[in-house]
Amino acid sequence: MKLNNKILIAFTSSLALTGCDKLFSNHVQCDDESATSLVTQVLNDNLEKSLERELKLLIKDGSIKDLDPAKLKLSAKNIQFSLADSRTDFIDPNSPKTSCSIDLTVTVPSDLIKKSDEARSKVDALSVEAQANNLGVNYENNKINLTLEYVLQPTDKGDKVLAQIKNSSDMQTSVSDTLTYAFLKPQIEKNQVQNLETTKANMRRNNTDYLANEAALEAAEAANAAADEVLAESYEEY
Repeated sequence: MKLNNKILIAFTSSLALTGCDKLFSNHVQCDDESATSLVTQVLNDNLEKSLERELKLLIKDGSIKDLDPAKLKLSAKNIQFSLADSRTDFIDPNSPKTSCSIDLTVTVPSDLIKKSDEARSKVDALSVEAQANNLGVNYENNKINLTLEYVLQPTDKGDKVLAQIKNSSDMQTSVSDTLTYAFLKPQIEKNQVQNLETTKANMRRNNTDYLANEAALEAAEAANAAADEVLAESYEEY
């Protein structure tokens, strides 16, 4: 099961600007309420797409024979994306693009962290916190904090705004893997039980074969001993 080193392509989405009165010139303000709502939507969409790709790999590998695949995608609804304190980084004078940044806090329920870590420990994978550290993600107390960078751009008609996330890949990997391991925990445990039962059955079978071989060997040795005695008696009579 390969859950690391995944590539997440920046996702672009759009939202109608009906009723939006915060446009200045051809640019969208970074703190526009519709725009920040769109950024949250992009984050959710990215996570769902990441889980969908992971699910396809798990199904292809036959790794979830006893689980409901729909539960993995549904688990994304447990993730909370909170945005605060948007900043304008750059207003491109030659295009309608506006580069922005905002403080993002991603909250993962503690029970999912616990399940994910328990599953990881059973397959010798890094814990949630250790993986986050390896990815350079600021993780603490089931929260990820990130200064999120994004670009806003209205369409030529001016009726929609496009939002592109620039630096969420490592964060998305951490969250996606956390949800995936939590989802896989029952399957991992069942596989381990089945493997243990198979190992015990093999040991019992091997032990039975060993005892049978020992009995056959003892019988052969007894037969050889009896034959030697008969041969010895024959020599004595001779």
